[in-house]
Amino acid sequence: MHNKQFEFLKSSYHLSSDIQEILGFINNELPPAAPVAELLFKAKIIVTELLTNSLKHAGVNSTIINVKISEHDLSIIKIDFGNPLSLIQKNYPVNTKIPISNDILHTLYAILDSGKNIHFFCDEINMEDILAVENIVEHFGLLIITKAADKFTYHYNEQTKENLFEITIKF
Repeated sequence: MHNKQFEFLKSSYHLSSDIQEILGFINNELPPAAPVAELLFKAKIIVTELLTNSLKHAGVNSTIINVKISEHDLSIIKIDFGNPLSLIQKNYPVNTKIPISNDILHTLYAILDSGKNIHFFCDEINMEDILAVENIVEHFGLLIITKAADKFTYHYNEQTKENLFEITIKF
């Protein structure tokens, strides 16, 4: 397994070069049989959204991205100590499928468990969902990550204020 941690300071964010640094590591460490072009594309959109999220919403001075590459999957973990996702701050019922965003083809859902964890998944949109579009809050970046990943979870630790986003892509 190959693992590397990257730290990004808000004062020196240069998204393009930061993303290229992570993609370079991934490209150099992927196993020979891995679908390199597909994985680099998915990693690029995921990391772009994670870093953009930190800049726009977390209210933090630094963000950590951990990249882990095994023989069969790529994991990208984002850690910051800032504002939680708005979904955590609302009183949604535990273990209920909550629609949070959509595009013309899919609806992004979140399921919150009792431990401040959110599991994201997409379903193809149906006609009933289209009629309720005005009730869905916009979290398009989370939809993008969910569609690119095989697994996408979020955890918020109230004591430490840690936001932990964990993405896995299988190959």
